[in-house]
Amino acid sequence: MVMVHTPTRRKPPGLPADVPVRNCILGALLATEYEQLLPKLEHVTLARGEIVHRADQEIEAVYFPEEAVVAMVDSMDNGRTLEVGMIGREGIVGINVVLGGVVTSDRAIVQFAGGAMRMKSRDLKNELRFRNALQRLLLAYARTFLAVISQSVACCQYHSVEQRLARWLLIMNDYAGFREFPMDHKSIALMLGVRSEGISEAASKLQAGALISYRRGRISVLDGPRLAKRACECYRYIRQQYRQLHGDLPRLLSRN
Repeated sequence: MVMVHTPTRRKPPGLPADVPVRNCILGALLATEYEQLLPKLEHVTLARGEIVHRADQEIEAVYFPEEAVVAMVDSMDNGRTLEVGMIGREGIVGINVVLGGVVTSDRAIVQFAGGAMRMKSRDLKNELRFRNALQRLLLAYARTFLAVISQSVACCQYHSVEQRLARWLLIMNDYAGFREFPMDHKSIALMLGVRSEGISEAASKLQAGALISYRRGRISVLDGPRLAKRACECYRYIRQQYRQLHGDLPRLLSRN
């Protein structure tokens, strides 16, 4: 995943002043714009497995992830689940608020524990009334995220379990910063909407090829370039979408 460099700025009370703003949207704002938002932001630590939004419930707060990574998960009446989008420091959890909604049809489940900046939904709505830089950045992110969701849906329909697993592992590896990360076959199966046996078979093939290492619920990507060749084109598409968003940020901020 393409991550935007974020400058060092003052954090909310309780955090050292020299800790950089690690969320890309907040970090892209001009210093004066960020300072205006600061009183409405609260730094929180999200635990792995924590549900920050529940399906069909009002969104009371939005989250700008930093180290945390959150999966948006759809659930079917038959109990099947499917991850439709992953959100890390490039985005915001609660995009429906930006688009004028008050509820979400998805669950938002924390995949990687870590920090995030939380803002009450009503405060964000008030900010968006002024058609400012924050609104332009969030709308650009919303367009990108919707494109990624559409690609993810097509991926589930047309690509094999092994291709989808490789794509998913590469994305998670990008978020993890090329470090070992915690994840078990059951959790991955829930994210990809397939049976655990299918994940175990695909993961065994990737491990036999020395592309990944999997032990005791922890995964390491050993050979990213070769794993990318086993993945579907969706991984490259998603990376390109976020690269394009990154390139658009200066233009968005320069508009009056």
